[in-house]
Amino acid sequence: MNKFLVFLLVFVLATGLVGSASAHKALIIGDYKMDVGWKKEPPIANEPNAIEIEISIASDFDKQRDDKIPLQPSFPSSESAITGLANDLEVDIKIGSGEKSFLSLIEDPEISGVYYGDYTPQESGATKIHIYGKIQGSEFEATFHPEKVTQNIKTEQIVIPDWIRNNAKWWSEGMIENSDFVSGIEYLVKNHILDVPVVQQEITETKEIPSWIKNNAGWWADKLISDEEFVKGIQYMITNGIIVV
Repeated sequence: MNKFLVFLLVFVLATGLVGSASAHKALIIGDYKMDVGWKKEPPIANEPNAIEIEISIASDFDKQRDDKIPLQPSFPSSESAITGLANDLEVDIKIGSGEKSFLSLIEDPEISGVYYGDYTPQESGATKIHIYGKIQGSEFEATFHPEKVTQNIKTEQIVIPDWIRNNAKWWSEGMIENSDFVSGIEYLVKNHILDVPVVQQEITETKEIPSWIKNNAGWWADKLISDEEFVKGIQYMITNGIIVV
């Protein structure tokens, strides 16, 4: 397939529905690993969501990280130490320049060490989560910066040709390169083949495509997720400067 055809055949983008914790941020706290991020990614302003905190025993490889936070527990690390911490963790969240809010945590009844704090972001912007707490009686303090919140979109203004599904499938299966995918999307939006409202783009240091996008492209191609969810991904890519229109 020559470059010109590839350029025209890449008509894909992913959704606001994410099935992995790829955008979560992790820190090593003593003998434990703490993973923090949004339950639904990417987070969208004014859509109900939750902050997910997962605590597990750190591996020997994890403990070699330079940003490890010291912790001196009274007992050897154990699975029992990561449960029952909902009242021992004080969590606050701030979006952009907005006010700080405190979260009430609920422990997952089926997964040890996983906690949720319901939160609906009211605006777009960078996410800052601060956690103070105790593990095995030892205090710690940590700050996380998971995925930023993006603006909601008016999907009724967007038209998606159904034949794009084939191309979405090819890209999700690795038959089309990422660079050709980006070029194809830019071409389609600029020429109104994909009618997506133009949004303000932000200058970012990286143009890397999040890993979850390719998975979601395949799901949309197989009609497992809606057109509305598909176009949220397009808006996300444009807003973050990955797609330039």
